[in-house]
Amino acid sequence: MSWCDKLASTPSVGLSFNKHFVSSSSILDALAPLLNSWIVGKNDNFSLAKQDSFDIELTTEDGFYYGIDSEKVSVAFGHRMKIKPVSGSHPIVEMLSHPEPFTKLLPEVCKRVLDAANLVIDPKIRLLERIGIVSTTVVSEDEAPPGICRFIQYMSQPWDNKLDFYNFQVVSNLSENADWSDRCIHQITKTEASEELVTLKFDWQRIFKEKKSLTSIASLKGSLVSAQEASLDYFEQLAEGNRFDREIISKPS
Repeated sequence: MSWCDKLASTPSVGLSFNKHFVSSSSILDALAPLLNSWIVGKNDNFSLAKQDSFDIELTTEDGFYYGIDSEKVSVAFGHRMKIKPVSGSHPIVEMLSHPEPFTKLLPEVCKRVLDAANLVIDPKIRLLERIGIVSTTVVSEDEAPPGICRFIQYMSQPWDNKLDFYNFQVVSNLSENADWSDRCIHQITKTEASEELVTLKFDWQRIFKEKKSLTSIASLKGSLVSAQEASLDYFEQLAEGNRFDREIISKPS
């Protein structure tokens, strides 16, 4: 089981292509089959959160957030709730989204981003530039994975490990081969208003050295599966924390 499962992390996935402008109304027309699949009875189980000239954002009732613009198609999961009136009593909060482990949500988000891209991306004129997979976790310092605790301690040493609030962002290259390079944007934040909770956001990215031509959007599935495996492996490395163990990193390789 991944630490992302244990700490109720939520995923988002983005596919970045070469820039190509179409109107937001054209995007909505292309997405019509998807929108119609979300109709339940008389209810439209989605809302249009944003519509600008060239981009849109959609939110489904069960917590999936779609963003489409001139360069990117992305899907994120986030919990949704609503206030439900109760006869003769106080209103209650009803959960609309369904809590699932990160490793179960991630493949679902990947499937949804491919479904959306299949409707709005023309593989004849678009080239894949980047795949991004993000893990977002809200946790107390005491319950954070050992590696994250080590990271916070490592960064706070100049201040005698006494940091009340912080916002660390580190962008690092992880690996590369002839076809792509992998990197991660690490952001760890604890604010005065966060009620002692820490937000961990790890934005893992695979950047293709040459823009990847597509025979079809379905042909992206293999690349997306490979990215899932690599990102999950890296997230586990972060949780273990050997990268922040002074004794290990000080030893000659």
